[in-house]
Amino acid sequence: MIQQNQAPQVPPTIINPGFEDSLNGWKTLGVTESDGYTGKMRLTHPGGNAPVESTQMLIDIPNGWYTLKVWVRSTGKQKEAYIALKDCGEDAQASVPTLREKWLQVVVSAKVTRHQCTISLYSDAKTDEWVSFDDVELVPGRAALTVMGADISSLKKSEDKGGVYAYEDGTTDDALKILHDHGLNYARIRVWVNSPDGYHGKEQLLEMAKRLKQNKIKLLVDFHYADSWADPGKQPKPAAWENLDFNGLKKALYDHTYDVCISLKKQGTPPDMVQIGNEITNGMLWDDGKNDKNFDNLAALLKEGYRAVKDCSPDTLVMLHLDNGGKNEMYRWWFDSIIEREVPFDLIGVSYYPYWHGTFADLQTNLNDIAIRYDKDIIVVETSYAFTSEDKDNFENIITVQEKPGYHFSPEDQARMLADIMTIVRAVPNGHGLGIMWWDATWTAVEGNGWDPFHPTAGNNWENQALFDFDNRALPAMNLFNRP
Repeated sequence: MIQQNQAPQVPPTIINPGFEDSLNGWKTLGVTESDGYTGKMRLTHPGGNAPVESTQMLIDIPNGWYTLKVWVRSTGKQKEAYIALKDCGEDAQASVPTLREKWLQVVVSAKVTRHQCTISLYSDAKTDEWVSFDDVELVPGRAALTVMGADISSLKKSEDKGGVYAYEDGTTDDALKILHDHGLNYARIRVWVNSPDGYHGKEQLLEMAKRLKQNKIKLLVDFHYADSWADPGKQPKPAAWENLDFNGLKKALYDHTYDVCISLKKQGTPPDMVQIGNEITNGMLWDDGKNDKNFDNLAALLKEGYRAVKDCSPDTLVMLHLDNGGKNEMYRWWFDSIIEREVPFDLIGVSYYPYWHGTFADLQTNLNDIAIRYDKDIIVVETSYAFTSEDKDNFENIITVQEKPGYHFSPEDQARMLADIMTIVRAVPNGHGLGIMWWDATWTAVEGNGWDPFHPTAGNNWENQALFDFDNRALPAMNLFNRP
């Protein structure tokens, strides 16, 4: 989010920021071409035998934080491309994501301490490939993410079944300490109503909340109003609620939400955030709360959840969370319907998995639109990417061959994927992009900690997307938590 404290208020003047006046003001071997982002022209770096850099030095500018914003597009096969602020005192750069011929805004912030700064647009691409830049802005303030988190719901069960976690050098330690030492400041934990295996319930949540506090990590409680998994494809009622009428269902949801919240508060660990439902695009507590049949019922249930949280802890932020983060039409339909029914909420939670939920441009279009349309802060509360296509427990992984073009299943590209998603969240207008949460960072291959809670011998189909490798060591992507 853009933070304005201790920042100059007047943006420096950039000469020819939209390249409408040929290359005036820029030192470059690039060329101008038609079909700009907003105007007629854009700057293009053609591929070839050498990298291309375009620069413009700004002098006599007030010291303080500045954010560079640039619209970019490419053939999607560049070796490397980035925007940067250099010679400022504290330099910084942000990579141009691998994308094909769609405009995307990239941002990066740096602190000017010497009254000057150089804007740098860089690319290195093969012959017949290209990278384009347009509409360059430098604005006061810092674009920084305040939520750098991960879902760690699997951790307690993993530890109980023998799971271990280690730093990059192989030194073992508490996974929460390792994550916090890498910059993690938020953890998300799901809670089921009556868990079939004793995990993911209130008692485990209370225990984990104490550990989070000891490690100076904030808590997001993810209410699955079910006895097991709840997501867009299934939102089953808890067995104990199946025969309740709708008024009884509302009361059960309120009572359960309040009980979990007040139990956390009484032990000195009130939740910082709460999700009322998990990926509730198609509603929850089916069929009563299934919104294709009755949006009014879903709205009534959500109001009860919100009321329970605020009755317990008025400062706790309430999130509504949908899947398919690149689908703007769906988000508009859903949140318009909720707001029409006067459902209160504080935050929008978004799932974005690169395999399923569209392009980076789709994600940015949606995040930017809903930030402005609803004037709400947004967290990409679920995302991940595989560091390998292999599996460790002889149980087929959910992701094996769905690589995003330009991003291999490797530790390095897992980190690059996270960095690029973070860049998109930083660019959300009006400081509404709060941050990201990786799902499920600690779900490594441990016998007995599988996908199906009804079958203890079931394997884990997610271990190739954890933030610990098959030797239980922290992966490079974890270091990005230290780069808000």
